[in-house]
Amino acid sequence: MRKFFLVTHRWIGLAAATVLALAGLSGAFLVWSHSEALADFHTHLWIGEPGEWLVNTSAFAFVRLGIGGLVLWWRRKALALRRGKGWWRFLFDLHQALGAIGALLMLVVALSGLGIMIGEEEGDENSLMFRLHTARDYPLPIQVVWAAASVSFLVQAVSGFTMWWKPGDRDPEV
Repeated sequence: MRKFFLVTHRWIGLAAATVLALAGLSGAFLVWSHSEALADFHTHLWIGEPGEWLVNTSAFAFVRLGIGGLVLWWRRKALALRRGKGWWRFLFDLHQALGAIGALLMLVVALSGLGIMIGEEEGDENSLMFRLHTARDYPLPIQVVWAAASVSFLVQAVSGFTMWWKPGDRDPEV
């Protein structure tokens, strides 16, 4: 069962990483900025309906990635960043620690984005899903945490892709 989660986590992550990184980074800026152009990039990647489909599909993929990542992490339950063991080990530890710490918030951000897509009128800034997704009506410390959760999508994508690109014969359990 663990191997199934590992293989699907890698391939789903590879397929969704770029869109999640772009949407996450633009989402971090949208916590404070109300730029229409940035909002259009965040929701449609500036390519209209196909972009909206990509963003929503990637958000749905993240729900699977987040849950699968927690299942994979649960065995080790480690949150340490080991330095001095090479860049690959550091990225692996960063990916796991940030994923375990930020999984709940990243899941809330992804699920609220899907909630907007499924059940809300686009542009309804008074809806619970919109407020939960953007954190605009929350105090500054919560907005900072929300922006960090959004940037976590970028860090997870870069660290995951880098580990996938050069996995070598390393055993992630070491």
